Amino acid sequence: MTMGGPRDRRQFLKGASYALALPLLPSLPGAPTKGDTSGRRVRRLVCVGTQLGFFKPEFFAAKERPRLLAPLDDAGLANDFTTLSGLDHKGPTGNGHQLVYTLYTGHVVRSISLDQFVAPALGRDTRYQSLQLCCGSAQQKASLSFSATGVPLPVTLRPSTLYARVFGAGSVELKRQAYILESGRSLLDELSGEAKALSGRAAPADRRRLDEYLTSMRSVEGRLQRRRDWLDRPFPDAPESLRLPVEENVDGSFLLQNEDLMWDLMALAIQNDSTRVISLTIPITDRALMVDGRLMGEGYHRLSHHGNRADKIEGLLQIEERHMRGAARFLRSLKATPDVGGGNMLDSTVTLIGSAMGDAAAHRRTNFPLLVAGGGFSHRRHVACGDGGPDNTMACDLFVTVLQQLGFEVDRFSTSESDLNGVLT
Repeated sequence: MTMGGPRDRRQFLKGASYALALPLLPSLPGAPTKGDTSGRRVRRLVCVGTQLGFFKPEFFAAKERPRLLAPLDDAGLANDFTTLSGLDHKGPTGNGHQLVYTLYTGHVVRSISLDQFVAPALGRDTRYQSLQLCCGSAQQKASLSFSATGVPLPVTLRPSTLYARVFGAGSVELKRQAYILESGRSLLDELSGEAKALSGRAAPADRRRLDEYLTSMRSVEGRLQRRRDWLDRPFPDAPESLRLPVEENVDGSFLLQNEDLMWDLMALAIQNDSTRVISLTIPITDRALMVDGRLMGEGYHRLSHHGNRADKIEGLLQIEERHMRGAARFLRSLKATPDVGGGNMLDSTVTLIGSAMGDAAAHRRTNFPLLVAGGGFSHRRHVACGDGGPDNTMACDLFVTVLQQLGFEVDRFSTSESDLNGVLT
């Protein structure tokens, strides 16, 4: 694969004793104009998944105004997204909760997730190559992000932790990080010199092993240097309108409150170019959720096993509506923000929202809910990719199209069999 990297165009206000980082502002000197075609537009990817699915009859835009998409329509985003039905991801056929890890991989074991596939290229000019988030504690493994060897990446559970990462963790903590990184770099310098001296005395087979070791070491050194360099750069200023709770609670009952904060902080992290790749898990919890100041009468997990009972479906939809209100607020915020290459940030940010369970009540794998928003696609509200039978379309066909839209020269990803270029581009 090949990938062109945009230059870092972050702007600064410099005073006598400080520098304040600003969001990406097209009007400031040095930012490209709409006619500037010398570099690629900044591209970003956001992958969101709920472990308990969505109620599909109110999710797919095949009907005129599905309840779960009303927040997007009301936010002026009616032409900025497409829902896709009839997809499969070749996940396992056993316990349905094992499906949640396949949403952006197509596999379960030793598979890289879509966000981590793009992160080294899209995130190399930002403070954080990628961010992995979860809105509060999770009963199951929470990460949707997997390394190239299939290792789940740790997630940030607390909005306050994400706030500190985006807007600065305090001078004492930053000095501690700098000390650790400097110490680690010095140790690597010493080891590298010793390994090079040893290489001259080694047999050819051992020399090859040492060369592989040194190559890995150089990669680590580069990452350490990159992290050290970012410690010397100022953090963006936190908006006065953003208020974190005085007492933070990541218990499952407060999932929606933590989720609301995560959506808002995600938008700020993108607008300030702290990162260009984010994954967010909306986790499983058996707890009853706090909704509009009251505790629901039944737990989220049990409501997902609704058995087509109207009262349970209504409770589940109240929760899922809150998910989509957060998504609408996030997408609207990006749409209202000008981007450095012209247009707005929504047009240059591919956002995927869905669940790997096609039916949380029955733990079915096929025909799972998935929505793609923004990204400069030719959106069509809804695309039917099959009837949910054995010949349905692979979700990874969509991911091939997403990768190409992000500038990657690929024609395969995981279980893909083709692409969806014909319906989205």
